[in-house]
Amino acid sequence: MTPDQTVKLINLLKARRSELHLSVNEVARRADVDPGTAWRIEQGQIGKPRAESLIAIGSVLGISAMDLFATVGWLTADELPSLGAYLDAKYPNLPEPVSKHIEHHVEQILHAYSHSTGDRHHTDTPSTCPWCTDHQRHPSHQPKEQPHEP
Repeated sequence: MTPDQTVKLINLLKARRSELHLSVNEVARRADVDPGTAWRIEQGQIGKPRAESLIAIGSVLGISAMDLFATVGWLTADELPSLGAYLDAKYPNLPEPVSKHIEHHVEQILHAYSHSTGDRHHTDTPSTCPWCTDHQRHPSHQPKEQPHEP
């Protein structure tokens, strides 16, 4: 792992563990990982953590293996990370606002696609889309379009 990847892994693990109000020892117990190993991974003291340890810890914390693997610079062919994690791995110098802007546009495209296929997000009222209704009421949710050149 690079130093930047180590910092990202530390931040990801600590933030999620904190959100869940779990101690390192409790995460280790639930993951069936040695508490010292879990602590050293979270402190960035293990330069090449074992995949099995990361998967077990991630499972306890609700972090997908692919998001963890993307964070530490590993990728597998059979799964892809979330878009945010992918953008961070593929474009490490991409500013966060740009990443969020890309994610928003992908969300809009996928939303439009769901309408073209007749899927209204599995609501009881097929003609009503909660996402559309919310964005019509709160247009501030949509970023202003910037002209761009090819």
